[in-house]
Amino acid sequence: MDAAGNLYGTTYAGGVNAKGSVFKLSSSSGGWAYTSLHAFTEGTDGGFPYSDVVFDSDGNLYGTASAGGTLGNGVVWQIAP
Repeated sequence: MDAAGNLYGTTYAGGVNAKGSVFKLSSSSGGWAYTSLHAFTEGTDGGFPYSDVVFDSDGNLYGTASAGGTLGNGVVWQIAP
C-alpha cells in the first residue's frame, strides 16, 4: 500500500499476454478502481511474477518473476508508478 492508500499487487498468470501482470487498486466511490501497470511478456521484462511487491523511498515498485529475462530464468523488475 502506498501513502495515498492505493494497493499494489501481481497476478501470476493473466494479463493481456497471459504471463502475469502488475496492478494498482485505488479507492473509488465506495469501491476499487483497477489500473494495469504492466503486462509481462516473458521476454527481458520477465514473466510469471511470484513475489510480494515492495516500494523504495522514491516510490518505485519492485518484485521478482520466475521466467524470462536474459537467460530465461527470471528477473527482478522495477516499475515507477
